[in-house]
Amino acid sequence: MDEISKDVLMKVKNGDLYAFEYMLSFYEKAVFNYCKNITKNIEEAKDITQETFIKIFTHRKSIDPEKKIKTWIFTIATNTAYDSFRKKKRKNETSLDEEIETISATKTYYPKEGLKSDIEKAMLQINKEYREALLLFYQQGFKYEEIAEILEIPVNTVKTHISRGKEQLKDILKDYGKN
Repeated sequence: MDEISKDVLMKVKNGDLYAFEYMLSFYEKAVFNYCKNITKNIEEAKDITQETFIKIFTHRKSIDPEKKIKTWIFTIATNTAYDSFRKKKRKNETSLDEEIETISATKTYYPKEGLKSDIEKAMLQINKEYREALLLFYQQGFKYEEIAEILEIPVNTVKTHISRGKEQLKDILKDYGKN
C-alpha cells in the first residue's frame, strides 16, 4: 500500500492526533531517507523531517483527500530542505560532519564496501538537482509528473535531470575499482 486511506486523511485534516500519528508512522522513514540523501547529514535530515511533519500538521486543513498525499508530503519535505539550505547559506556555516562526509565521498574504492557503498558515494558527487530527481524516481518510486510537482519544475526537466544524473553516475562509477 503506497497511500493511506481517504478516511485517515479526513481525520488528519480535522485534527485527529491519532490519525496524524498513523500518517507520521506511515511516511516518516521514507521522508527521513529522502532528506538524508539530499542533505548528506543525518542530524540535518532528522531536523528537516521533524520540521516537515510540523508543517504538515500546521497546514493539515489544506489536505485534499482526492490527491496523492505522498506527493504533497514530499513537496513539503523538499521545500523544507531548500529552506534549510538557504538558511545555512546565509549563515555560511559548515559542520564538521559535512566536512567528514565530503572527504569520505571523495575517497577511493574499497572492494569490501561493495556496490551499494560505491553508489552512495557517487550520488554525493553528482549535481544536487539530478540527485533529488534520481532519489524521488528510484528510491521513492514517484512518477515523472509527481516529481515535477514536488520539485516545481516541468516534466521534461525531470526527465533531463534523471537522464543526466544517470550519465554522471555512470561516469563516476566507471572509475571505481580500477585501483
